Order: sequence, then C-alpha cells, then structure tokens
Amino acid sequence: MPVMTALLALHQTERQIRALRSRVDSAQIYLNAQKRKLDDVTTRQNELGDTKKQRQARIGALETESASVEERLGKLREDLNSATSTKEYHGLLNEVNAQKDAKRELDDKALAEMSEIESIDTELGTLADNLTERETVVTKATTELEERTAEVADRLAELETERDTRRADVDASTLDRYEELLDDLDGDVMTEVLAIDPRRREYACAECSVHLPFDKVNRITASADEVLECETCMRILFVTEEFREELVKK
Repeated sequence: MPVMTALLALHQTERQIRALRSRVDSAQIYLNAQKRKLDDVTTRQNELGDTKKQRQARIGALETESASVEERLGKLREDLNSATSTKEYHGLLNEVNAQKDAKRELDDKALAEMSEIESIDTELGTLADNLTERETVVTKATTELEERTAEVADRLAELETERDTRRADVDASTLDRYEELLDDLDGDVMTEVLAIDPRRREYACAECSVHLPFDKVNRITASADEVLECETCMRILFVTEEFREELVKK
C-alpha cells in the first residue's frame, strides 16, 4: 500500500477517534468547571463559618468584660454613697463615669460584631441555596459524562483496534513523524493542497493558505509514497484523486 494512502487512512481513523473523545472530553471539562464552582461555594461557606465563630467568641469576651465592668460600677456606686468627703466623692464619680464610658464602648463593639454576624448569616443563607443548585448541576453533569462515555465506548474500542491495524501499514519513520505532529498540532496533522490558479501553477496549503512551489505539488501528485510537509504550518500535505487527475491532464 502506498505510504500516503496508508497515512490518510490512519489519519481518518485518528480523526474519528478524536471526534468521539472530544464529546467525552467536553463533558469532562464541563463537569470539572461545575465542581470548581461547587468547591468555591463550599470554601466560602467554610470561611464564613470560621469568621462567624471568631466573631461569636469576641462577643463572648466582650460580654464577659462588660459584666466585669458592670460589677465594678456596682461596687463604685456603693462606695460613692458612703463617701465621707467631697474629694473622695468626686474621685469616685470620675471613676464611675470612666467605667460607664468603658462599658458603652464594649457594648458598642459587641453590637457591631452582632451586626457583622447578621450579614454573615444572610450570605450563608444565599450560599446554602447556591450550594443546592450547584450540587444539582454537578449531579447532572456527572450523569451526562457517564452517558457519553458509555455511548462511545464500543465504537471507540473498534476505532482504536482499527487504528492499530492502520499503524502497521505505515513505515516506522513516517509513523514516528506523524505521531510527533499529532502531539504538536493537536491531531490536525494533514491538510489538502488547494488549486488557486492551475493555469499559472498557483497552489496553496489549505490550512495556512501559504503558496506551495509547483515542484513540491508535482512531487506529491506524482508519487503516493512522497511525504512532504508545508514549511509554514508543518502539516503533511496530500492531494485528492480529483486533484491528481486534473493535474495529470494538464
């Protein structure tokens, strides 16, 4: 079998395999994206949960400190009522006022923390709804991936067996180069030669539209064992039978 004939047959099988895999790959990509979104929601929930616990702990500490100040105020009021001199009375009164200011500041801080917790609870409620939605989407995406995988499994196995057979029809050096290009060009390895103006011997690569020397086109057309690449996009060039027949006529 001529090299280019074997190579084109292999390439057609490879394209079918990649087309089937792309269906599964697209479902996998979609699932991965939805999982990341779900993880983002979960991470945010955990962050807010930790922040809420920290603020609740601060409120507890502020309330304890406020209770201590209140206790101190009670003692100062008792001392104030039993003051025996004006100086002592004013001194105690100043301390009472200072403790009131301290307690007011502590209570304001506690209220601010409570307000922040209310905001956190509101966001957590929204996230809970979002989490439910995301879990539903991930479940559906998982099912779709499993269904697509099952749909193509048998045909994919057939094509992979066929590809192995077609590989055996291609000589080792050409096969090595072809598979090297498969990785570099993401499967888009071969491209057709286009006739732009046959009378003027103007031909181009169908992939990159770069002009091809007539000598190269002639070599490809004349021999099915000639494997040549476009010097610009590096793809293996081929001609159709119709192209070959037309060029031979001319």
